[in-house]
Amino acid sequence: MQPIALLVVALIGAWIAARQMVIANDRLQMDKFDRLYAKRVAVYEATRNILAKVFQGGVSEDDLQVYGLCALDAQFLFNDGMYEYLRELRQRIASLEFADFKSAEASIPEQSEYKRIRAENLKWITQQGDEYSGFAERFRPFLVHELPQRSWLLRWPA
Repeated sequence: MQPIALLVVALIGAWIAARQMVIANDRLQMDKFDRLYAKRVAVYEATRNILAKVFQGGVSEDDLQVYGLCALDAQFLFNDGMYEYLRELRQRIASLEFADFKSAEASIPEQSEYKRIRAENLKWITQQGDEYSGFAERFRPFLVHELPQRSWLLRWPA
């Protein structure tokens, strides 16, 4: 009877240790998420605001510089894919504004080229702002914390 009791106690101890390890890991991931959340939301809001200004008709040089700094912070807050997306968004907005500026003072043949550049960038930017492009879905993994799926043995008791 003693060997069975010893085995049961050892198994319960191993289970408790495994649960403690899982809890500590989940806590570490939640703390990491909490530390980055406010900064990530600031980049998300800055991106929405710059898109709104583009849709309303114009972005100032100051707006573009401020957004550029927010997008620069993104390299430390998001993965490489999201950082590249935000850099491309900034570059396209800058190209759009540059084409607007240059077309006003360009000759007729140059105006058509600037209008083409403007239309191309505006189309891409417009697609980023609609709900079908997945704009919010791009940010979702960074703004919504989801607990990892664990086997029932490590979840019980919840």
